[in-house]
Amino acid sequence: MREKAFREYLASQGLEEPAISQQVSAIRKMEIQLKGQAQGWSLEDLTQGTGQELVDGMIDRGENTLENLLALVRYAKMIDNRELFVAIFQMLDGYEVMDNLSRKLGEVVGEDLRDFVFEDLPLPPLGLSRYEKAYYTAQIMNRMEDIFGISTTRDLLQDCLRDLPDEYYPDERSDFYEVCDGELDRYLIYRGEKFVDLLRGYQERDELFFGQEITDDVIAFVLNNPEIGGGVRAGNLIYETKIPCNTKAYLEETDPEKKRYHFCHCPWAKESIRKKTLTISPTFCQCSAGFVKKPFEVIFGQALQADVLASVLQGDEICRFAIHLPEG
Repeated sequence: MREKAFREYLASQGLEEPAISQQVSAIRKMEIQLKGQAQGWSLEDLTQGTGQELVDGMIDRGENTLENLLALVRYAKMIDNRELFVAIFQMLDGYEVMDNLSRKLGEVVGEDLRDFVFEDLPLPPLGLSRYEKAYYTAQIMNRMEDIFGISTTRDLLQDCLRDLPDEYYPDERSDFYEVCDGELDRYLIYRGEKFVDLLRGYQERDELFFGQEITDDVIAFVLNNPEIGGGVRAGNLIYETKIPCNTKAYLEETDPEKKRYHFCHCPWAKESIRKKTLTISPTFCQCSAGFVKKPFEVIFGQALQADVLASVLQGDEICRFAIHLPEG
């Protein structure tokens, strides 16, 4: 273990000494466990598959805490093991979704109906494999649509199942009202330019942007589609297209199914795209629509409606949304 370098890295990220010691201890324990499984192995040797095996063991031992996985993803970044970093990042991305769905159903439809939806399906552990996540989501969605119907299920998902406090969007209101003087079309252009600048920063630092490599082709792709990162207004609607989850692979791929797989961001649905025996209702993509509309809800200070126009779960090559602006 590269303890000294890891301590320095954690300190540079703003962690205090007690948290640093906890993270170092967690990594030391993982490396000891690894050496017991494969003599001489360290975290530098892990791939996406063996990274999942490591976490599966942590789940079995009850060690799959958020703090331990954060330590692992930070250490993977520090040692520049990108395969391991992406594997653990995807485990952490959206980990709260099913817990939030359970809580929301209890609040909106009542605990009895909530318990019926989740009957024999205990909330999944942190670090569950992508296939097991997709299998779990398929069962939950089938039950919800059987019980509530498609329309009500869509309504239950419309505000996103991610934790999205307003504090995650500190610049939206000032960018709109101060930088762009409340002019929406100007703001959308500015927002798109800011997103491209963000991507260029990741490229220049040779860092992964939410798990994906940024290349010249990726930036050109974004520049050629103003709906990505910015949005385009037509009347009372803003049209927004997601950036692919792995844009480099998406652009290089010719097989339609693999292309959809590389586009999809959702860790709870992605694996269903390449498993012909596993189908997740595209209604689940309403959660993504809720994610896309959130910055505009922060700007306007009110709940907005967002529609799914295209999604890879329903066979499209992209995920595209329409956000309804407030009257006036």
